[in-house]
Amino acid sequence: MKRLDNMAILFPILAILLIVAFAGGLGIIFTVIHESTHSETGVLILGTALVIGVPAAAAFIQGRIERT
Repeated sequence: MKRLDNMAILFPILAILLIVAFAGGLGIIFTVIHESTHSETGVLILGTALVIGVPAAAAFIQGRIERT
């Protein structure tokens, strides 16, 4: 029973750390792109690609999974 208690604490902490690392990484990438190009164009292109690409990839993967 003690192991389940440890897992109940460990998984939320790991989820928070993963989200912080992912969001921080994206923030660093956006900052580097903005500073290297000295304009917002690169940031807009990457942001638009993420907004369109992530749902498109999820729909494609879901379609492939449902066919099998």
